[in-house]
Amino acid sequence: MSFLSVIIPTYNSSETIERCLNSLICQTYQKFEICVLDGGSSDGTIAKVNNFHDHFKNIKIVSEPDKGVYDAMNKGIDLAEGKWLYFMGSDDEIFDKDVFLDISNTPVLKKHGIIYGNTYISDDTSWAKAGQVYDGYFDIKKLLTKNICHQAIFYRKELFQRFGKYKLQYPVCGDWEINLRFFSKTDSIYLDRIIAKFYGGGLSSKPENDPIGHDLKKLRQQALKDYYLRKITSFFQIA
Repeated sequence: MSFLSVIIPTYNSSETIERCLNSLICQTYQKFEICVLDGGSSDGTIAKVNNFHDHFKNIKIVSEPDKGVYDAMNKGIDLAEGKWLYFMGSDDEIFDKDVFLDISNTPVLKKHGIIYGNTYISDDTSWAKAGQVYDGYFDIKKLLTKNICHQAIFYRKELFQRFGKYKLQYPVCGDWEINLRFFSKTDSIYLDRIIAKFYGGGLSSKPENDPIGHDLKKLRQQALKDYYLRKITSFFQIA
């Protein structure tokens, strides 16, 4: 089993996938695999991914129609063999060559299900400006009002087995829903370092186009309920 699986959904990503993969294969820590979940590209994306086998053998590729980014991510979860999972867009980049080394050296307890840091925003979005480092430490109250970029987060794979995968009814903000679900049910570690460069223009740049807005009140209430229940349970276990 690898320490880490990097899951990358792609669809006609030939213009950016090489930049993305180059930022991975240069990592000083190499105990990871790459899982590319392609939606049936017709622009040469798969050929470019295959070219990287000469430099990094541990790449898995599945190319078939899917129901969107989060469906591809869910397929990646099933395909992945790593203890930890990391999701990145096909146009994103790991920030520097020592990111995975720093993650592997992070002191983690069994209770910790999430390690996260920051992203560097390369392009303006509706929720952040180019040049911004997004967005520091999150407590549950901060997470109720804004999301953490999935490009900044490493999840234990077992969280998806215990609490479920991405919900396809939220095609843009499925990562916010899962963060509310996971952060309320497990402990996390924040690293004050940049994990990835985020490039705007994708689905996540336009969260206003997602039906999650209709369900946010309910999702927030459930997250708070789960968070305080976990804290109370932990208190009595210690006592």
